[in-house]
This record gives sequence, C-alpha cells and structure tokens, in this order.
Amino acid sequence: ALAPHRKGDLAKVGLKAMFGGALASWLTATVAGMLL
Repeated sequence: ALAPHRKGDLAKVGLKAMFGGALASWLTATVAGMLL
C-alpha cells in the first residue's frame, strides 16, 4: 500500500506517536496522583 521509501517516515511517526502517548498517560497519572 505504501511506497517502500516511506517506511522510514512511517516508523518515525509511529515512534513519535507511541512516545507522545506514553508521555501523555504518564502526565495524567502524575496529576491524578498529586490530586489523590
């Protein structure tokens, strides 16, 4: 479906998305922990 040369870009975007998601959930957990 995707051109082979786009694979690197996709991996970078996926990595950023995973990192962003982990950071967001960690921040949410931290704020929740401070409120409780």
